Amino acid sequence: MFEGNVRLISMLGVLTVIVIASLMLDYFHILRRPVRISMGIALLAMGAGAVLTLGAVLPDNHFYGQVCAQVQTKHKVVALTFDDGPYSPYTEQILDILQERNVPATFFLVGSNAAKHPQLVKRIVDEGHQIGNHTYTHVDLLKLDRAQAIEEIDRTNAVLKSEVGFVPHVARPPHGFRDPAIMDVMASRGLSVVEWSVMSKDWTNPGEEAIVERTINKVKNGSIVLLHDGDGIAAKADRSQTVAATRKIIEKLQAQGYRFVTVDEILKSREAK
Repeated sequence: MFEGNVRLISMLGVLTVIVIASLMLDYFHILRRPVRISMGIALLAMGAGAVLTLGAVLPDNHFYGQVCAQVQTKHKVVALTFDDGPYSPYTEQILDILQERNVPATFFLVGSNAAKHPQLVKRIVDEGHQIGNHTYTHVDLLKLDRAQAIEEIDRTNAVLKSEVGFVPHVARPPHGFRDPAIMDVMASRGLSVVEWSVMSKDWTNPGEEAIVERTINKVKNGSIVLLHDGDGIAAKADRSQTVAATRKIIEKLQAQGYRFVTVDEILKSREAK
């Protein structure tokens, strides 16, 4: 549908020009008979801008290319994913809980954080969890040109390969934001884009119980849950609420009969439905 080098900001720029020009024509009573054609064009352009923007930010939207936000399956499986780490001591604490409950998870790692904590990256992999690329500096990729976006992905892949011997095959753009160029960059690196279907907004520290309830109430078969063991590259925020909530989320969902799997496994469950 879109060329691989098309950027959202460029498309929105063109639409903005169309809106302004159309409104000016309407203001000066041009193209207003028999109907206000110019006003109609302006409204259509604004609607198109909204569609393009929603396609970039909604996690389960496939407008710019195929993403995985959840799967339709009869199996009671759910994938826990953790973003923005590794970040000590919270990543270790989450790993302890996962190990205790024998639960696999998927960690979308920020490259600069992985470079600072190679032992944590190795522990994540050694304990059977999946890793994904979450860029090197946790920057909004929509704000970068193509070359800069490639550098964010490639630097992270290079760090992870040096630490664990392989590069991931899944990625999550920061905030989930993407456009045709970003999707093309991911595809060129053999990366599948993974979003989420359950978001508790745990990064706002709304309280342990709020995180648990927001998660439990939204989970269904094939859900992908977004949680945060890290804090971008700032590494200042307290993630103890997420740690405590993770234990309760696991306990409650296991009591409901759910089985926890990695992103790869949940994709296989889609194939097996």
